[in-house]
Amino acid sequence: MNIDADLLIQIIIFFTAIFVFTLLERFRPGFSINKKQDLLLNVFSLLIVIFAGEYLKALVSAGYKAVNLSALLSGNPFPDFPGPAKIVLAVLLTDCSLYWVHRAMHTKFLWRTHKYHHSIGQIWWLSGSRTSLVHLFLFAIPQIFIGYYLLRLTSAQALVPVCFGIVVNLWIHTNIWVNLGPLNRLLITPNYHRIHHGARGLGNKNLGFVLTIWDRMFGTYLDTQTTGKDFKLFPVPTKERLLAMILGI
Repeated sequence: MNIDADLLIQIIIFFTAIFVFTLLERFRPGFSINKKQDLLLNVFSLLIVIFAGEYLKALVSAGYKAVNLSALLSGNPFPDFPGPAKIVLAVLLTDCSLYWVHRAMHTKFLWRTHKYHHSIGQIWWLSGSRTSLVHLFLFAIPQIFIGYYLLRLTSAQALVPVCFGIVVNLWIHTNIWVNLGPLNRLLITPNYHRIHHGARGLGNKNLGFVLTIWDRMFGTYLDTQTTGKDFKLFPVPTKERLLAMILGI
């Protein structure tokens, strides 16, 4: 079986990140957890992200092609930007867009699409893969639009933000409590994202994924120094509606 070069790079990045974050969790754990708890569900969720995620991205792409989006954006200047500039723009625009999609998921109208992710009772790199099918679809809409239509990234250029996104999702759910010094004010850490999984209204805070600036600009920022480490998580129960939660309906 021939493996596409881009796919091979993604696989290497994925397993390298898993190796590094597993070591960090082993030698610098932020909290005492039992990784065997819900292990099968977490593995199943990861498989959903890997396989169903690709089909949903293809579905979004088909929708854009059906409305001839490329023609509608024919006067768009961004594709002529230098490659490095387009890659940086892809990360920034996608991060901002996903902040707003994520924020919308925390409204009554879209909460069902997202609450499977908030069924996590113990946060570590694998449990962060709990993502409903509708959640994956909604996230794919801005990702495909920005990368392949607005910026028209080449395959090589698109590989950079794709691999970056893989690492980010694993990173923010890693079971460590880390201090990045001054960078804490700019970059989202596992500490920062853990607050978002907290109880007592914390779920509406710290909605970003890469940069803290969107939370700061739009009123959802909460500093880890304010909460400390001892706040409780709020796992949504999965027993009664697990299938519906996985579907996101």
